[in-house]
Amino acid sequence: MAITIQQYPEQLNMANSDLLWLVTSDSSSAPQYQFVCALQDGCGNTLTTIKQQPNPSDKGVFNLGRIVKQYLDYDNYALTIGDVGSLFNKNTDTAKFFKVAFGEEYGTSPSSSVTSYTGIGSNTGNPAQTGSLPYYYLIDGVVDPNDGSFNWNTSSFWYPNEATPSSATFSRNIALTDAPRTQYAKDADYLSISFLNGNLNSATGSAQDVRWVEYTFYSASVAYDSASFSNENNTNNSNSGGPVTSSAGLFSTAATVQTCLTASGNQTSGSLLIHLGIGPQNLIDNGNVSGITGSWDYYTVKLYPQDSVQQGFFNPNGVWDSFTIYKQTGNCQYPGVRFGWINDYGVWDYFNFVLQEDKNTVVDRGLYRQNFVDYSTTSNGVTYDRERRGNNAYYTNISANFTANSDWLNQAQADWLEGLFISPNVYIQDGTNWLPVIITDTEFTSKTNPRTQKLFKYTVNYILANNKRSR
Repeated sequence: MAITIQQYPEQLNMANSDLLWLVTSDSSSAPQYQFVCALQDGCGNTLTTIKQQPNPSDKGVFNLGRIVKQYLDYDNYALTIGDVGSLFNKNTDTAKFFKVAFGEEYGTSPSSSVTSYTGIGSNTGNPAQTGSLPYYYLIDGVVDPNDGSFNWNTSSFWYPNEATPSSATFSRNIALTDAPRTQYAKDADYLSISFLNGNLNSATGSAQDVRWVEYTFYSASVAYDSASFSNENNTNNSNSGGPVTSSAGLFSTAATVQTCLTASGNQTSGSLLIHLGIGPQNLIDNGNVSGITGSWDYYTVKLYPQDSVQQGFFNPNGVWDSFTIYKQTGNCQYPGVRFGWINDYGVWDYFNFVLQEDKNTVVDRGLYRQNFVDYSTTSNGVTYDRERRGNNAYYTNISANFTANSDWLNQAQADWLEGLFISPNVYIQDGTNWLPVIITDTEFTSKTNPRTQKLFKYTVNYILANNKRSR
């Protein structure tokens, strides 16, 4: 009575993918045999149980990808982070710890009762197998099935073996986005990035320790102000980062991975995925970045590790990621449309369609015809009433269709924006609020200049997810 796990996913993975476990057992020929798989939360509480008979090769193949998805959600608050607390914010719903346990059940004959040999329920036989890894950290993203592997390729986003504190020299792009590192934003635009932080093995001296962010503001090409902030857990809620609790605190004091308890100073599901506000409106809302109120033409955003010599400062030679935000003034005075959407990594990307926006409103009414004679009168006579309606509306549906137009885009921008058109969760910025929308269809125009690169222009049609209501 022993289960063997022959295949299992990598520990860090995307939920909306094929997360496969392949199991066998030396008892699979027993009557009424079934493999039992339990998906559990980080504390070991069973969320759902799946049972499966052996396939013709006496194996069980469990795909938990789509099942995990229902226990995750998108962090919509990351659209506007910066108004309170730290610009660093912990993940709340996008990524969580999960455990996977296996067992089996079978009877003594085709008609007998069955007995569970598993730690999932009554443990009368062997203890539950634990998925070959003690826990998994799964993000509400997706893996392209054409990438060549069931597992998410983390090589560009996850460097958990970097020494901390650090004196190393490196330059990487770890933010969970395929966006160009040169971005454009108007004064009132929100913009956030997200990245993995720490490690999954409780190592005390190595981690992807993103400890500082520095904003440097430029007028023309002259820097006139800068501000830096430490990624630390001050309040143990979403309005701060972590897991360290002070700018000089060593990561080694917080390296223990807490899959269940949310203890201050330890790596939790929240502090392993951090959202950071970097847009102009995020910095304005925060109120602690004076440079954003100046006459800036562009500013840079750089992520650094903790310095190994001055532990209350950052190591300027190690750059986890770097963005340059240019001020966008619009085109022909059109207000344009700012889209925010969930990308393939389960976090937010942003882009402005700066040309004109068109609106087409369709009103659909349901009518019924009322007789001009009031047969239901309660008086002693039928009154002639010229104001009595013939056609009456018993419902009115108002549907507004919008068209947004981009400026000319280069190849990198055009490829990146394909994520907007297939995203399951799209919003538009309305002042300091975000409204959910549905992309209905997209058209693009391309032109080829033999002396330069190919350019593209997109036209996007969308509707509001919540239409205007009528009485």
